[in-house]
Amino acid sequence: MRVVDRSTARNYMKYLNKARSDYASTNEKIASGKRFDKISQDVIAGTKVLRVRTDLCKAETQLGNIKSAQEELRTTELAMTAINNILTSASAEKINAALSEDKGEVGRIAIANEIEAMRNEILQYANTKYSSRYVFGGSNSSYTAPFSINSDGKLLYNGINVDLIQQDIDGSLYYMNAGVKTKISLDTDVYLDIGLGIKLQGTAVDPNTGFKISYSGLELLGFGRNSEGISNNIFNVLTEIENNIRNYDFEKLNNLHSHFRTLCDSFRANLTDIGAKTKHLDTMEERLNNSIDSYKSRINTLMGIDDAEEVMNQSMNEYVLKAVIQMGAKLLPVTLMDFLR
Repeated sequence: MRVVDRSTARNYMKYLNKARSDYASTNEKIASGKRFDKISQDVIAGTKVLRVRTDLCKAETQLGNIKSAQEELRTTELAMTAINNILTSASAEKINAALSEDKGEVGRIAIANEIEAMRNEILQYANTKYSSRYVFGGSNSSYTAPFSINSDGKLLYNGINVDLIQQDIDGSLYYMNAGVKTKISLDTDVYLDIGLGIKLQGTAVDPNTGFKISYSGLELLGFGRNSEGISNNIFNVLTEIENNIRNYDFEKLNNLHSHFRTLCDSFRANLTDIGAKTKHLDTMEERLNNSIDSYKSRINTLMGIDDAEEVMNQSMNEYVLKAVIQMGAKLLPVTLMDFLR
């Protein structure tokens, strides 16, 4: 019996290992659906995949931001719609009825009580929360409820009487504190990156590049006083209306009713604005979903396999592996000398 020389054995093992490696590699491709899993296996395609994955990651982050903003805006819109329904009822029904002399004192007191209940409802909706955020709290949204009332029944925003708040030339809000102009804290706008290429103007976000997700209760319900000294805040005007219904001051009640309608119109304009923002986010979500699908398709094109081709390769690799094994059975017979070595 003969013993095969070591050189022949080494060559055979080389071919056998290659056949096994090719067979295993094709199996792995079919299982994973990928042509390669290391950039070194295809540098050109791998580099392109990295770029596309970076764009995909950005798009998915922006889509997550949009979905979060949508949920918060829906909560905000529901609260504003509820407040608007209360205002409509107060304006169209209660105040008109109170102006009528046919109601009598008992009827007017009942209406005043209803308006008081409406004010309490508005206060609850003004402190609406989404998750841990107060949706009408501006940049104070994660701290404490923005609205409360003092002992006189006046509305406070972050502890400040809303009737004392004024707007400066630069648009910022302030109040006079012991003769000193003091800015309203925690009432700055909050912006979100939804893919518009957010930029800064100094330390502030450029409003044309970011999406504003914060809503200040002052912006919605009003602040300060008009030239006649009447509150520009819806809640405080309702308080005055309630008081004048109880006292039946017809002239003041009529003036307040007219002013109240103007404030309600301003509130509804903000409600329309939030509806437009929701629609814009829906459009952005659709665009980003399309982009994400396109990125994933591009990655699959760069990394994906041709199923039919790989199945054919696997059949060929299996045939080669079997042929090499059969050749080894003839080329490397087991002998007594093999064991002795």
